[in-house]
Parts: sequence; C-alpha cells; structure tokens
Amino acid sequence: MEAKRGAEKVFRDIQRKRRKQAKAEAKETGQWNCCMFKVVRKNRYCNISRVPGSLFCGNHLPDTDAIVTKKSQKFKITTRHRVSCPVDASHTIYAYDLAKHVLVCNRVKDADIMTKLPYYSHNINSGTYCTNEEKDEVSVNNARQQEIATEKEGMNDHLVPSAKEQQGIIDKLLAVDFAELRNRIEAAYESCVGELVLEKLHHKCCDQLLEEKTKAGASKSLLRHIEQQASIIGHMEQVKLLQDSNAAFVELGAGRGMLSLALAQMLPESLYVLIDRAHTRGKADRFIGGEGKGEEAAKVKSTTLRAKIDIRHLNFAGMPEILDKSVVCMSKHLCGVATDLSLRAIAQTIPETNSVKAPAALKASPLSQLASRDWQLRFAVIRSA
Repeated sequence: MEAKRGAEKVFRDIQRKRRKQAKAEAKETGQWNCCMFKVVRKNRYCNISRVPGSLFCGNHLPDTDAIVTKKSQKFKITTRHRVSCPVDASHTIYAYDLAKHVLVCNRVKDADIMTKLPYYSHNINSGTYCTNEEKDEVSVNNARQQEIATEKEGMNDHLVPSAKEQQGIIDKLLAVDFAELRNRIEAAYESCVGELVLEKLHHKCCDQLLEEKTKAGASKSLLRHIEQQASIIGHMEQVKLLQDSNAAFVELGAGRGMLSLALAQMLPESLYVLIDRAHTRGKADRFIGGEGKGEEAAKVKSTTLRAKIDIRHLNFAGMPEILDKSVVCMSKHLCGVATDLSLRAIAQTIPETNSVKAPAALKASPLSQLASRDWQLRFAVIRSA
C-alpha cells in the first residue's frame, strides 16, 4: 500500500512538472491550448479551458467576441458585459442578471438584518440629525420612533436632494477656489497643530504573542501589527483607561478583533464589543474571554459581543450590555469618515454612568455644544509606526 501511494505521488509530481513546463513554453511562444487571457499578477496564462470557437474561457470572454457560452446563448451578446452592483459597487454582475441579483444580493440581506438591531437608529451620527435644534428634546432611546413619525409627516431630514438642489450644490462647488482653500487649511493646520510627534510605546500583554509569531517566522507586516497594538494599549494605559476591569471595551472598525484579543490577555474578564459593518474571516471573537485559557474556555464564558452595523447608524443607548458600565472606545483601522461618525456616536449616544447621576440616555446635541457638557471627553490621537 505504501509503495502504491509513493508511486501515485511520483506520478502527480511528474504531471505537475509537465504542466509547469508547458506554461513556461507557452509564455515564451504565445502558444497555449487553454484560455489566452494573461494573468499579469502571476505572469502566466489562464488555466481554464476555452469556449468552443473562441480563444478565451467563459470568465474572460471579451464583449466583442461573437461566441457566447451555453449559459448565455438565450441572451443577446450586448447584455453579456458586466456592470457594478447598484447595492454594493465592490462586486460586478452580468447586465442581464441585474434585476434578479438586486433581490438576492447579500448586502440587501445584511441591510435588512441591520435595521432590526436594537441599537440601530438610521443616520443618527450623520447629516442634519446631529445639528437639528428641534431634536435636542428627543432622547436617543426614542430616535427610531421619532424617525418614523417624521417620515409620516414628510419631514425626513435625510431625503435625497432633488435634481435642482443637486445642481445648485454643484454650482457652488464649481465656484470654490480649491487651491486657495487648500492653502488656508494647511496654514491653519500648521499654526494650530504643527508636526505630530511619533510616540511609540509598548505593553507587556503583547509580549507572548510577539514572541510566538517571531519564532514561527511571521512576516514583518504581521509583527508590525502586533507592535502597533502594543503601542495603542500602552497609550491607553498611559492615560489611565485600563484601571477599571469591569469596563466595556468597544473596538470600532474591529475587523478580526485583534486589538481586543491583545487587550484581553491583560483583562480577560472585561466585556469586549466589536463593531464592524463588513463580513470578516478569521475572527478572533472565539479566543477572547475564558481568562485566556483558550478557545474552549472562551466558549463557556463568552465576554464578546459583535455588532455588525455601520457606525453611521450606531446608537450605543440601545445596547443594554454597556448601559451600567463605563465605556472605553478604541480603534486601529478607522478611516477618516468613520472617525467622525465614531466621535459623534461616542459623544452623543453613550449613556452617562450612574456615578455622574445622569439620565439613561444622552440628548442628541451638535458637537459644537460638547464644551458645555457637564462631563469631559478625552480623545488621544495615536499614530502607529
């Protein structure tokens, strides 16, 4: 039996070597029996068989090619080209399949699920919602009821502008001297901010992970991420954000949740809320908790809540898990827009702790009024190396 397996392995190796040799010769001569589409990233031709009568496979068939696959023979060639999905432009679909795809697109299903979350309030952290003085008397807990009422009355602040309004906005933008505006912004930045000082700190909670990955021969990119996590946690400790082990740590734009995983090595009993709007593979959720004793222990004693929601619609007051806790928000991967939305969510929707004797939910107030609040928000800008 062992001899048979060894012979099969030798045969497969020979076949693989022949295929590689054929690919190398095809790259030199341009003669190839399969699809003639050249994959630039891999510097070789596509391996898929050709469509009968064409030089390309079904995936790489040009729009101008007169040959169509069996699947699309009943459609016109003009409809075979691919277009961006109107729901999510990150993927493309065939034009003839557009109407059907819109009904079954995963992004549509995700959006429907998101609207049913208890902490979902449409556009609560964007648009005129944050600056409308009339809404200051409405608590964040009643945001969804208020939104439904305003829609019925035709007073929704988030309706799409009409074509005339859009043209007016465009005309105003065309009249702006952006070169002068850029110079003014840069001058104001230099006078108020200046050069940001890079302060790279370290924290012992990442030492074990860094040592394991280094011994395993991890790439420099992965090791750099661990060092950045250690620096962020070091800054958090420097400003005394890690003193309360009963606090809820909210990671915004969490992705896989690796920053929370690193912090959980130090505070395994704390609650970790991971917020991200996208699907993510290889999530670390199952490893967080259980006093750092591994995946099985974390399953028994879970201290992780993943909220799949756009930060634009995030209402912290709808999360009962954090209402009686002090909240520490952190992030490593937020873009500029998400940072603005996150600051609004933190400033306007996180309930005040009982120690301050505040109501259960904050009133929606513009950011310009934060200075007059009876509680203090402290933000630390951390630039990772």
